[in-house]
Order: sequence, then structure tokens, then C-alpha cells
Amino acid sequence: MRLRFRSLVAAVSLAVVVSAVGISAPAAAAVSYPSWEDVKNARASESAKKAQIDSVKKLIEDLRNASAAAQEAAATAAAEYQDALIVAEAAEQKSADLKIQLEEAQASAEASAKQAGSMFARMGRTNSFDVTASLLVDAENADDTLYKLGAIDKLTGLSSQLLDDAKQDANQVTSLSEQAVVAAEVLEAARAESEVKLQAAEDAAAVAAAAVAEQEKHEETLLGQLSYLEGRTATVEAGYAAGVAAAKKAAEERAARERAAAAKAAAEAAKNNSGSGGGSSSGGGGGGGSNAGATGTYFQPSAQGWWRPLPGYISSWYGPRAIKCGGTGCSVPFHAGIDFANPCGKAIRAVAGGRVTFVGNAGGFGNRVIINHGGGVESVYGHLQSGSYRVGVGSYVKAGSFIANVGRTGVATGCHLDLKIQVYGSHTNPAPFLRARGVSI
Repeated sequence: MRLRFRSLVAAVSLAVVVSAVGISAPAAAAVSYPSWEDVKNARASESAKKAQIDSVKKLIEDLRNASAAAQEAAATAAAEYQDALIVAEAAEQKSADLKIQLEEAQASAEASAKQAGSMFARMGRTNSFDVTASLLVDAENADDTLYKLGAIDKLTGLSSQLLDDAKQDANQVTSLSEQAVVAAEVLEAARAESEVKLQAAEDAAAVAAAAVAEQEKHEETLLGQLSYLEGRTATVEAGYAAGVAAAKKAAEERAARERAAAAKAAAEAAKNNSGSGGGSSSGGGGGGGSNAGATGTYFQPSAQGWWRPLPGYISSWYGPRAIKCGGTGCSVPFHAGIDFANPCGKAIRAVAGGRVTFVGNAGGFGNRVIINHGGGVESVYGHLQSGSYRVGVGSYVKAGSFIANVGRTGVATGCHLDLKIQVYGSHTNPAPFLRARGVSI
């Protein structure tokens, strides 16, 4: 089972994830951070104070180095994934082109074979014509007989050309079939490599996040202790304690607001989704449950024919979240979709086949495409890149078709796809909805 960004950070300590990508850093469990009592006791002795100062400086340096190394490793892994993705996309395009060429060649070969067969059938019916006998029996019409002879000669030449064309078309089909087999093998290898690189990039991103969190968790305290030890201010400890108390109070107030918003959103979602025929989850995170062994990815459909619209990790899940401001304004406190983090310009696939019902700008949701899949189900693709639409209202799109590119239009802090699923007009959590249809989320 693939561990996604959020669960990996929450479930694995920095020491474990750092070792997963080979970053050299002290194990988190082995690091002992000094308390304020330790710092005050050390200040009473010059030698103890110097040793404590050196220790604190070393801890700060180790935290910064581990964080920088983890972020560098994450950037490298992300670049390697993008390179692998480009190769996979090129292989996929090559395979698709060969498929079209093969279909055209097969149609041409079939037409050539049919035409040649028809010509030879007509020749078979006229071969009994005896030109010499005609000349002897009907000498007065010799000119007409010679004309017939010339026509037969031309007919024979034409049939030979048709036969050559049919053979050439058949050879073309054989050649393209062999190329298609090779292209399919290359594509499968490229897809597998891309999936491996994606997993490595996600793991490295989790490592970087854990390292940054570890740094943020301890560095402020360590810097305050260092200032206190070096005597740069007499109010550092008091200021630190006041800051801790203020931060704790603010966190408690924020948690209370989020709980209230979550309860309100859950009640509204339950009311809106009653009798909608589709499952819904209003909680944050992945929407519950995993679908280990799911076959639906960005590169291939699930057994039920559904696709993942984009590769990469989910940067924001369905449910309550802090208000974010960027682009043309600020978000609402409840996120009714899931965000796929990807570079701007990345091609987005339709999760399933259906009729396009909307193409255009939707204000804070940016450029948007809506596809009706039947049975009351619609998929909504938001924040699309301007000028990237590949579909129009009323057109039918096949499952997995490219419909537009990733952008950051509307209220967006970065490049991503906001995917929403609506069942009879009400929002439902896209993660469990797609998982139930065999898509890896």
C-alpha cells in the first residue's frame, strides 16, 4: 500500500524517513534537546556554559543540514520523476500513433486485396475468349478484335499493379504490427519506471516535510536558549514562555473553530447528499480506506474503465481546511474536492467517458470543464490553464482523453487540478468515489 504525503509524515519519524533516502542525519530518537532548566544550570559555570553553547549550536546546525539535504533530495527526486514522466508520455504518444497507422494500413490492405480479387475474377470470366478464333471467324471485324486484345493487355498490366499494391500494403501491415508490439513493450517499461520514480518523489517529499517540521519544532527554542546562554538579552526566557503560551492559546482557538466548521460542513453535506445515490465523506484526509492493488492510474484505466486524472500526490483533501488566499481571492473553509499537485501545463485526463456540459471561467474556481457521465454523476475540473481546452460543450469524450492542462487560474496558490465529483448535483468526496471504481488514490 502506498503511503501518501500526509499519512507518511504523521506515521513515520524523521529518523526512519531520512534513512529511506540515504540522507545522513542523526536519528531523531537519539537527539537530546536541552531543557530551560539545563540551560539555566549551565549558565552558572563558564565551562558548562561554553559546552552547552557548543552543543546548542551543533544541534541547530544538524537540524538545518538535515532539512536542507532532505529538501535537495526531494527536488532531485521530483526532477527524476518529471524526466521519467516525459519519457512515458512520449512512449504513449508513439504507441498511439502506431495504432492509428496500423488501423489505416489494415484498411488500405483490405481494400487493395478486395480490388485485386475483383479484377482477377473478371479476368477469369474473359480468359476463355480466343482472339485467334475471333480473327478467323470474323475477319471483317478484325479492328474491333485487336482493340479487345489491347484492352486485355492493359487489363493484365493493371491487375499486376493491383497485385503489387496489395502485397506492399500487406507488408506494411506486418511491419507496423511488429513496431506496435515493440512500442507496447517500451511503453509498459516506461510506465513502470515512471511509477517507481513517482513513489520515490513522494517519499522524498515526505522526508523533506518531516525534516522541515523537525527543524521548525526545535530551532526556535534552541535559538532562544543560545541567546540566553550568551547573555544577549535578559528577557529571552520570559519572552519564550509568553510566546509558547500565546501559541498554545491560538492553536486551541483555531482547533475549536475548525471543529465547529467541520461539524457544520458535515451536517450540510449529510443534508445535501441524502438520497443522492452517491457516497460522501466530509472529513479531511484521504476520505477513508485504501485501495491497494487498484489498477486505475494516469497511464491505464481500472477494470471498471475509470482513470486517475493526473499523477502525483494529493496536496489538499476533501473536507474542512484553513482559508487560503491567492490568485483572485481567498478560498472557502470547506474544500469540496481534492487537489492534484502537478506542474502547470500538465495534460489532464477525463476520469470517465461522457458529454461535456460546461467549458469556461467559473470565477474563483478559475477555468473549468464539467463532464456528465450519466446516472447523475459529473466530474468537475478546476483552475485549468488558459487556452488549454481540448473539448467543447456538447462534445463526447472518451475515458482517459486529454481535456485540458493544469493551471492556477481563479483562487489558487500554485499549479494544481481541483477535481470535484457531483452526484445528482451534490458534492461527494472524490477519493472514496474513485477508489470504489478501481482508481489508485
